[in-house]
Order: sequence, then structure tokens, then C-alpha cells
Amino acid sequence: MRKTSAGSTFNAIPSKTVATQHNAYCVPVSVIYAVLSTFSISLSDFFASGVSKRERANEVSSTVLLAGVAVMAITTVFWSGHPTSLDQVHGAFAGLVNGLGILLLFLAYARGSLRIAAPTAAVVMSSVPVLWDILVSGSSPSTTTSTGIVLGVVAIALSSYEGGHHVAGSSGLFLAFVAGLFFGATFILLSRIGNDAGGSPLLIQRIAAFLIAALVARSTGPRMFPKTREGFITSFVAGIFGIAAVVFFVLALRGGSLAVVSVAASQYAAVSVLLGVAIRGQRMRWWQGLGLGGSSLAVALIAIG
Repeated sequence: MRKTSAGSTFNAIPSKTVATQHNAYCVPVSVIYAVLSTFSISLSDFFASGVSKRERANEVSSTVLLAGVAVMAITTVFWSGHPTSLDQVHGAFAGLVNGLGILLLFLAYARGSLRIAAPTAAVVMSSVPVLWDILVSGSSPSTTTSTGIVLGVVAIALSSYEGGHHVAGSSGLFLAFVAGLFFGATFILLSRIGNDAGGSPLLIQRIAAFLIAALVARSTGPRMFPKTREGFITSFVAGIFGIAAVVFFVLALRGGSLAVVSVAASQYAAVSVLLGVAIRGQRMRWWQGLGLGGSSLAVALIAIG
């Protein structure tokens, strides 16, 4: 991945500045963006999982991604860059893969298997980039960072699993597993976009994802978007947080490795649990409390590693 500076008004941390600083500073900045991505993902997931119970998953997906197109169209005006054709290709493929992943995850939610779908997708999503970074890219994280990565993956499973059994458990498990693979592949493709590409590859990413979702929604039902105003607005809000998560993730990659950023950004399950307890009155299990503590410790180890 290229490491040249973008020279963009949107670029909060130019590569030139990063290059002149010590790596101990670069990694925490990367983790900060990854944590912001985590909060954005959790808020998107919180809204989307709720509305998917009332509206068709296909229609929720297309609305979520439509919001991403609208936000990125505006953001790209202020986030100029010099993307190559390869950047655009990576963005397009990331959109196709991400669109399919979102659709599968919302289908898993709609079938009532949130307790199984959330931890499965999160663990797979974070594990795929780690394996890619270590086995394919040849990354060698420090012992502290490696400990944080392993602890982070375990914390994801603990904090997001709610226990209990569902009739659609096996079906939801399969859908969530495949969705996690798609999300992991999305992370890898996003990491291939150059630092000086600006926002246009992410706009292409969201357009491609939206086209996939819209095509599926129109081919499987009478509507492309939810029929109720509340359903459309909630899905649109979920989409705003969803694209914010993508932007923060790409910014995080500028100062950190794919494995580190992916695991740090995947701790959204812990935030989702807290939102469920605070807003929906859900009960926190003891293992979820361990997962919350593990998530905090994992991010701390990654930050200092």
C-alpha cells in the first residue's frame, strides 16, 4: 500500500508528519481512529439490528448503503486526492463484497439469531485480516501486540454472545460466518487503497455495495426501501454511522498494520452490549462483563505494542 501524503483538506494526519514522528506515536493515533470506527460500527449495528426485526432485511440493506453513498458524495468534495485505477478497482470490489456481507448479516438478524450472528460475524471479521496480514503480508507483530490481538478476538466472542437458543440458530450461524468472511475481505481490500487516493474510492465502494443491495431488494420484493417512514429513517441513520466506520478504518490503516487495526476496530461488540443495557434494558451476563474488560485490555496492549 502506498504511503505518500494526500495533501487533502480532509487528511487529518499527513503522511509526512507521521514519517517524522516515532512509531510509538503512530500506533496510538491509528488505534484512536480504530476505536472511533468501533463506536461507529456499534451504533450502525444497534440501529440496523432493531429495524431488521420490523422491515425486510433487503430493504434495510439498500437504505443503509444509500446513506453511505449520500455521505461519501459530500465527503469526497472535501477529501481530494490522486487515486489510481487500481485504487478505484479495490474500492469497487470492496463495495461488492461489503454489500453482500451486510445483506447476509441483516438476514441473520431478521431470522432472530442475533445472539449467534453477532459474535460469529465479529470473530470471523477480525480473524481474516489477521491471518492475511501474518501469512500473506508477512507481518510480525510484537509479543505485546500479538497478545492484544488474541485477547481481542476472544473478547469479541465473550462480549457479544448472549446465550440462549434460537430456532434459526444453525441457519443464522452459517449466514453470519459467511458475512464475517465478506467483512474480513472488505477490510483487506480497503487496506490496498493508497493513502493519497482521497475519498473517491470509498464513494465507489458505497455505490457498488448499494447497487448490489438495490438489485437484490427489487428482485426479491416489491420495494427497494422500507415501507414505513420510521424504518427508512432508522436504516438511513444506521448507514451514516456505517460509512463513518469505513472512513475511520481507512484513516487508521495509515498508521497501523491491517491485523492491529482490524482487531481494534472489531471491538464494537462490547459497545453494542453497553448500548443494549443502557437503552434497551438488556441484562449483561457475567461473561459479557469479562469480554468488556478484555476488550479494553486488548486495545491498550495493541496501543502500547
